Amino acid sequence: MSLIRKSLLFSLIIAAVLSAETHITGDITGMTFESGGNPFIVEQDILIPAGNKAVIKEGCVFLFKPFTGLAVHGHLLVDGTQEQPVIFTSINDGEYNTTSEQLPNPFDWNGILVSRESGTVSLKNFCLRFSVYGIKSQNTNIQIDNGLFRQNGQFHFTINDKIQFVQDNLAYSYSGAGESAATPDKPVVPDKPGQPGNKKESTKTVKIIRYSCLGAGIAGTVVGVVYGIKTGIHYTAWNEKSKSGQTYDDNKERSTFWSNVTGTIIGSSFGVLGLGGFGITFLF
Repeated sequence: MSLIRKSLLFSLIIAAVLSAETHITGDITGMTFESGGNPFIVEQDILIPAGNKAVIKEGCVFLFKPFTGLAVHGHLLVDGTQEQPVIFTSINDGEYNTTSEQLPNPFDWNGILVSRESGTVSLKNFCLRFSVYGIKSQNTNIQIDNGLFRQNGQFHFTINDKIQFVQDNLAYSYSGAGESAATPDKPVVPDKPGQPGNKKESTKTVKIIRYSCLGAGIAGTVVGVVYGIKTGIHYTAWNEKSKSGQTYDDNKERSTFWSNVTGTIIGSSFGVLGLGGFGITFLF
């Protein structure tokens, strides 16, 4: 074989390898996906029937076309690593589909649906983005370890239709026993710096602020009302003394009046600020 033919054959082989892709649809029972088949283009919904199993190895990339998703009624094992996570994303995601002519957006594909009758469902070291609902699970024993969710439309993760606290682009784990937390050991920078990584600590802090504001608001309101009443009573008495011609110390009366007015203003201000702060905490 001439050198030119060998070079041409080598170029064709390289081109074939670089353009390799796998189109999948329907039942994926018994399949073990490995990164050599990347990217896996999901043409129509893929599913794992009850009692059956599928395995997805590290580094696999799934590109979902619009209105498609993964339905799990059986067993699913997603076994990514921190160095080579498994990717579930939109066909428009230019980071994994360099031929895409559109920008990816939330709602581009459906997401992963885990039914109540499903068996072992374990997802480790993966990234799921640009879907409608992320992972929607009716199986409370689902296991998530170091999952990264990003720009999903409605929410990232639900259990029995209850939205779980998952932050965008911050690694997340779920034990399957109702306990969830951000995963601190993955070097991921959240989209909004300074966001707390622990829901319980965040909730506790908000509650402390909320009820401190409520206490200050109530106390300030009471003080403002008391001084307001005293201001009204004193002003009436002062006015009656002035009209009746009684002898009184005008400077003293004036000083007492303005002291009551000052107490009313300060107390009312604390009341407004405290109760306003109490209301604002419900936005977090």
